[in-house]
Amino acid sequence: MKTLMSYCINGLSVLLTMLSLTAWGKMDHSHMPIAVPESVKPVALSLALTKDAMSGFNLTLHTRHYNLMPPRQNLSMDESMAASINADSGYVEGHAHLYINGEKIQRIYGENVHLPEALFKQGTNSISVTLNNHGHMAWTMKGKKIVSTLYIDGILSAEIKHKFESYPLLDSEITYAEKVFK
Repeated sequence: MKTLMSYCINGLSVLLTMLSLTAWGKMDHSHMPIAVPESVKPVALSLALTKDAMSGFNLTLHTRHYNLMPPRQNLSMDESMAASINADSGYVEGHAHLYINGEKIQRIYGENVHLPEALFKQGTNSISVTLNNHGHMAWTMKGKKIVSTLYIDGILSAEIKHKFESYPLLDSEITYAEKVFK
């Protein structure tokens, strides 16, 4: 009985610690929103998808005024939860989250990522990307999450059936090389 009581007290202590850290903003993986500061240029995100020559698809993230990068080493929890602005570019920085059919697959630290065929099912599939700070909070502007979603039909074609982008790049903002080689 004493051992069971000890386990319960220890478990309760761990739970209360986690709750207090979350409440104080020290540990938050709930993907809560964080606003892009009004002092920086507005961020944009668009996606391009091509069929890979071997298998699956290749996804390209086109961003504007955003530094897509892994977190710096020795980044404190407070720093990772804050609105981080890159000192060189003056743009907000962070990574992206990739979701396929609503399931989080991975973080993205660069503009290109291969999507294996095994991630997809027959029929309609959704590919969504959100931009996130290094604390995993979703970047927002004017109260809307910065997200781009593509809908494709099946696993054989990269033909996009529908596209939603909360803050898209204009075609004129995508470079000639990106258009030719997509």
